[in-house]
Amino acid sequence: MSLSITSAVGENHILISLEGDVDTKTAPELLAALTAHDLANATQLRLDIKGVNFMSSAGLRVLVFSKQKMSHDATVYVIGANQEITDVITKTGLSTAVSMVASVDDI
Repeated sequence: MSLSITSAVGENHILISLEGDVDTKTAPELLAALTAHDLANATQLRLDIKGVNFMSSAGLRVLVFSKQKMSHDATVYVIGANQEITDVITKTGLSTAVSMVASVDDI
């Protein structure tokens, strides 16, 4: 399945919305979309993944990369992850680096 990526820059955040699967083939597209933004100066990165059914380890690596490029006090929000993706993020320990929320209203 392909990956649709849209992005928007708000006053204090970058919002990346995804639709499709994040796997070995599509993770480079997500990485390119993220690196097109000034992550080092962003206070929040919001990844809306309500439309993502599957995320492989390649997608998790992109999340780690994003967090590493941001300042220590910046926050990466993963919005709307399904139970399978939530379980993987939790089991890998990545949940200590990102904040999992059900919707943007929870931020």
